[in-house]
Amino acid sequence: MHARRRFLTWLGAIAVASCAGVAVLPRGVLADPLGPECSDATDSCEVVAEHPGSPDGSSGSEGSGGDSASEGGGSGGDAGGLSDCTSAVVDTDADTHPSAGARPAGDDYVLVVETCALPSGASVQSAEWLELGADGQLQIRAEVLAQRAIDRLHLPQPVMDTSPESKQLVHLPIWLAVTEASWEVQSATASVPGLTVTATATPVLASWSMGNGDSRKCTGPGTVWTPAAGETDSSPDCGYLYEQVTEADAEVTVTVTWEIRWSGGGESGSVPDMTTTAQTTWPVIESQSLVQR
Repeated sequence: MHARRRFLTWLGAIAVASCAGVAVLPRGVLADPLGPECSDATDSCEVVAEHPGSPDGSSGSEGSGGDSASEGGGSGGDAGGLSDCTSAVVDTDADTHPSAGARPAGDDYVLVVETCALPSGASVQSAEWLELGADGQLQIRAEVLAQRAIDRLHLPQPVMDTSPESKQLVHLPIWLAVTEASWEVQSATASVPGLTVTATATPVLASWSMGNGDSRKCTGPGTVWTPAAGETDSSPDCGYLYEQVTEADAEVTVTVTWEIRWSGGGESGSVPDMTTTAQTTWPVIESQSLVQR
């Protein structure tokens, strides 16, 4: 940790809250992308997607070994943090499967089982019936796998790394920044035999609301203050300066905007941006003297 600014007059405290969301995409359905707006101080924020019933009218299930997802009435495994996913066609004459449900009518449907690793080291499986085309290839659109990959993106919660850290003095420049871990490109994949699609989330904007009606938009994570910087120097890329004392503690918010793109099977595309948010409060006060850091 780098040194922090210290002042003679410091009052109050910061408060941080948290939230997160989880969802799993239904089998063979391309849901409309829903950009999460998670806030506060949880470790991560995950995409939320509706989970309508399966094609045969049942609620269906996306796998086992995970928590339930209540959005839309479906259930399934936790999609966040999945990695090392592999899929395979399973030779079976069964008319139903615990995860995939009933086999659709027709002789050209095969059971595809996908196995993914969880952060805990355990594995989770999902299964679905997919149709074979005349060329013997599985009939599934790249866009469908793209949405599944997007649902698996694990977007880190922003962590503020400001200086001063929690209490502000009028007329003293604030260095606004989020940690490096809050600004790392994230990726996730989804696949069936013969087709893999990768979704990538790239942080592109940090929007700061300063609690007094002012805001700052920064195209990077911001620069972390170090003792090498002057006592009253301004941030080179993302900073702010309060001109007046606030009557109440300022409610400060940082929102990171993520650009979402996908590619696979010779196709590519994008969906609306997603956001993650963190909040804190700090007093904005005056001080008669400045003590050395």
